[in-house]
Amino acid sequence: MGTVALNSRAARKGNLVTTRITPVQPGQSSDAEVNKILADGRDGWWGDAAMFGVIARNPQMLKAIVPVFVSFFGEGSVEPHIHEMMRLKTGQINDCAY
Repeated sequence: MGTVALNSRAARKGNLVTTRITPVQPGQSSDAEVNKILADGRDGWWGDAAMFGVIARNPQMLKAIVPVFVSFFGEGSVEPHIHEMMRLKTGQINDCAY
């Protein structure tokens, strides 16, 4: 498990807590397709493998959800500034520090 500030209140106070779910990192899965999805998420259009790494704890779910994300976000269906606002609002709703 990693140690991170899970919400903005904890971050402001300098408190760090243990994360509950350790994401699967690219190359850690025994499934080559999962490793490719994670590497693509990290290096490609998404720019972050952490969310996909958590979903990868259930490889079938990851394989099912990624095409939805690609069609929704990766192919220009949602303009980049709207996508960023969605990410920020989701972080705010979940009281994320990042």
